[in-house]
Amino acid sequence: MMKIVFITNRLPFPNTDGRKNLLSQYIQQIKEIHPDSEIINISFVDEIKYLREKPYTINQMICIDPPKLAEKLYNIFVNSLLLRKWPLQVAVYYSRKNHRLIDEIIRKEEPAYVIYDMVRVAEYRSDFPARTVLSYDDLLSLRYQRQLRWFKYIPSVFGGFASKLPQILRGAAELKFIQKALIRIESHLLEKYERSVAKRFDHLVFTSPKEAEQFKQIVQHESCHGIPMKFDPDQSGQARPRSYDPYKIVFVGKMDIPHNCSAVVYFCEHIWPKVKEREPKARFYIVGKNPTRQVTQLGRQYPDVFVTGEVNDVKQTVMDSALMIAPLLFGTGIKTKIVEAMSWGIPVVTNAIGGEGINASHRKELFISENDQDMVQNILLLLHNADLNQKISKNSINYVSQHFSSAVTKQKLRLILI
Repeated sequence: MMKIVFITNRLPFPNTDGRKNLLSQYIQQIKEIHPDSEIINISFVDEIKYLREKPYTINQMICIDPPKLAEKLYNIFVNSLLLRKWPLQVAVYYSRKNHRLIDEIIRKEEPAYVIYDMVRVAEYRSDFPARTVLSYDDLLSLRYQRQLRWFKYIPSVFGGFASKLPQILRGAAELKFIQKALIRIESHLLEKYERSVAKRFDHLVFTSPKEAEQFKQIVQHESCHGIPMKFDPDQSGQARPRSYDPYKIVFVGKMDIPHNCSAVVYFCEHIWPKVKEREPKARFYIVGKNPTRQVTQLGRQYPDVFVTGEVNDVKQTVMDSALMIAPLLFGTGIKTKIVEAMSWGIPVVTNAIGGEGINASHRKELFISENDQDMVQNILLLLHNADLNQKISKNSINYVSQHFSSAVTKQKLRLILI
């Protein structure tokens, strides 16, 4: 029986956000490729209540504790700020105790593969002679560089990661001038670390094939692959017109993440008033859990803006929308929420950042806006032209079926699990 150890910086279940969805997909497809394999998950625990939802595909679950305060502080001040050796992302997750434990488990289990989830856990690499895979998700260094341009729209540049900082540093880390300094340092440390750590692993994985190819050229690594989220659209209903609310516009995303918060704040300030001026009946729904105070206030500051918070069924909530907007100011990799909306047949209006890595055709499978005014025009076009709305809906489903199906992503995973 082939054993595979999966080291994750959060539980890879349940499917409550994009990263968990992708981790669950990797595990499920590994089982499909190697049905008799045993998957051992060594993981930090983001929420204890999730443990009872462990899927059957994980044969053995081993939870590890976060580093103690003293070690976190030592890692931050010595390894990150003084020696400039590790990014903060690595410093707050590393402990020597965990490293010894992980190494012991790997040597005991003798796995064929060890998969590491993001650079945050890369320092836990064992010297045991297994094939190693580092899943980058996307280039965090590039994401942080892009954040700096739109700093004023971001309530907290570290998003959910801020909770991993020691309590005594969190207050200081919320001050804008300190945030800006830290994000510059972190971006530089991440860029250096992302490149240097690559040579320690046999395979590198990104969510975006385009980003994987670019990084492959930078680090000259022979095995660097893009494995995106899989989507298998239901094409049975394409023969009949889509039923939708012609005035409903949605944005979907976890609303405490910087690139989502900044997108909806910017949209409401610069784009929504122009849409309302041209189409007074338009309504905008911000759908996603953990909305920040800044996001929640948008529902009071702007007409016909509704902040739903977490919903039981995102698909059911948004399926009757005329379109989804994704006016992202920064980000990297493939934006899963865009591909997901396309798989449901919801036309998407985004920009160059949102369309990055998807490679769909403008005005055929989605709309990629060049500027704010262009986005306004594209939104109004899809609101007022039912024939075009239906055409984009069908084309987007077909595109996702061809480029993001289970068969496509599984074949990419086979390149690693040879």
